[in-house]
Parts: sequence; structure tokens; C-alpha cells
Amino acid sequence: MKNRFPSLITMDAQTGLVLASQLADELHGQLQQAGSQVERPGGMNCLQPAPVPREVISGILFYAIASANGGWKGGAL
Repeated sequence: MKNRFPSLITMDAQTGLVLASQLADELHGQLQQAGSQVERPGGMNCLQPAPVPREVISGILFYAIASANGGWKGGAL
């Protein structure tokens, strides 16, 4: 797994939204890959949890980016 930690500080909300979308794509792919590699003991036939939609991940990340930027009105904290 390749880990990179970009800065969450952006110039404006549009750039923050693009960054949130890029990070959500990467995280969503990692979550799907990890979910497919889960072994069930004894071949249990239990339902898997519902996958987290990419849009939800993007929204949470955008909120974190907006918080890191102080809402883009007063500048970054």
C-alpha cells in the first residue's frame, strides 16, 4: 500500500473539493480491495457490511479540508 500525505491547505473551496475527490477515490479503492481479502472462519456465509459510498467519503474529507483551512474566509489556522 502506497501512503502519501498531501497538505490539506488549499487556496479555495474548489481546490479543496478536487483534493477531497482525489483522496476519496484512493481511499474507496483501498477499502474495496481490503474488503475482498477478508477470510471468513470456517467458510461462514454471513452478509458483508454495505460498502461506504464514495460520495460519503468525499464529503467527510471535504469537511476535514475545510476545517483545516478555517473555512477559507479567515485563512488557515
